[in-house]
Amino acid sequence: MNKTNCILVFLLIISVVLSIFTGSVNLGDINNMQAFTIMLDVRLPRALMAVLTGAALAMSGAVFQIILKNPMADSFTLGMANGAVLGAAVTVVTVIPAAFAPVLSIVLGLASLLAVLLIARKLDLTYRPETLIITGILLGALLSGVLYIIILLFPEDTANIARYMFGSLGGADFSRISVLLILTSAAFIILERYGRVLDLLKLGDIRAHALGVNVSVIRPALLITASVPPLVAISYTGIIALVGIIIPQIILYVKPMAFRPLLKRSVLIGGLYVLIVDTLGRTLIAPLQIPTGVMVMLSAVPLFIFLLYKRILVNAR
Repeated sequence: MNKTNCILVFLLIISVVLSIFTGSVNLGDINNMQAFTIMLDVRLPRALMAVLTGAALAMSGAVFQIILKNPMADSFTLGMANGAVLGAAVTVVTVIPAAFAPVLSIVLGLASLLAVLLIARKLDLTYRPETLIITGILLGALLSGVLYIIILLFPEDTANIARYMFGSLGGADFSRISVLLILTSAAFIILERYGRVLDLLKLGDIRAHALGVNVSVIRPALLITASVPPLVAISYTGIIALVGIIIPQIILYVKPMAFRPLLKRSVLIGGLYVLIVDTLGRTLIAPLQIPTGVMVMLSAVPLFIFLLYKRILVNAR
């Protein structure tokens, strides 16, 4: 592990500790048992869920952008996040147990990705970035419309569904953390192993195939591998958008690098970013809590505009 990653790990650990001791309740005003319960059962799971969610989103974004050759590709802009939220919402308004929410989110999220790729392919054989993103955003809007209809049909579940629409880490617990940790770790190991293949894919399909990459098999396999952790995270937290775009792109803006170091740094910075944003959201106007998804949008949109501006300048040269 290089020096920068060691510093990021240290900052991540410190941030988790600070997050545990920070909140609307002053731990010094309550007895030790209550303080211990708040820290262990409420704040620690939330902090760990923030780290894992940020890591999963940033990791997947780095993969999507390479495989789809699109710097603006992530689970949100490809419509996958909306599909995942719709899957989770179905468990809220039906007799399907909540434990199946991750499964439905994965199925509908992957179905959304497939639909975007197929539609974009029909519209543009070259998969131009703007075609892919516009298709993903439009499909996401369509799925959001379906979600609004569900809210109209089941008004008594509006509060639960709204939590998915705005993104919240308030429901974190250790069982969910365990599932997300296993899936994120497994995906990380697989993607790290295929780091050289992803570097070859940057060269284009023809050159990658000439260098021994079975593109038709590797591309969908890696897309699915990178999709599962963020879809499961979204099924627990709701939509937390743009993390998968801004983290890898800011890293590459500061210093271009191969996929393996990009993957590691994206995981660390993504986890740190969502953790800091979530901690600020629940403390800035305490006891009121700003949803994590809203805080991410407030902080990420200026960064997103900055990246777009820099990209336009580069293309203009």
